[in-house]
Amino acid sequence: MKTDRNRWFSMPLLAAALLIVGTPAEAQTLDAAAREAVRAELDAFFDQYYAWYSVGAADEVSRHAYNVPFFRGGSALGTQEEVRQSVADAYARLDAQGYAGSDMPDRNICILSDSAAIVSGRGIRRHREGGLLGEYGWTYTVVMTDAGWRILTIAGHDPAVAVRCP
Repeated sequence: MKTDRNRWFSMPLLAAALLIVGTPAEAQTLDAAAREAVRAELDAFFDQYYAWYSVGAADEVSRHAYNVPFFRGGSALGTQEEVRQSVADAYARLDAQGYAGSDMPDRNICILSDSAAIVSGRGIRRHREGGLLGEYGWTYTVVMTDAGWRILTIAGHDPAVAVRCP
């Protein structure tokens, strides 16, 4: 069964990916200024990510936004080429529907540490002729790597539901 294979295939990848985040002993409390600096970095990162995704820049998204391995929905993508192809395929499907871009205007950014965060909220996809293709709930787990911030996971959900932090 493909579902069982994907589940068992993704478990080792998930374990490896969690090592990227670090261990609790490495976590340090961030002061307000450090939190705001991380928040500004993540806002800029997501602005760039949505700009690339909105024009179908699969190479840029796969190299500069998504981590490998990358987890989305119940799937694990284990190579950069799999990630690039997944983005290209998703963009082609959206483009055929009149897609003009995506954004998450009101992002809830939960800073877990200087190297890990959760970004969650209501995302929108715009139509070329005006209006919306749809509203979605998206939650991202992001980690700081040697190459900068990278998206580790994306979970889709009801747009009225979002992870919120104090």
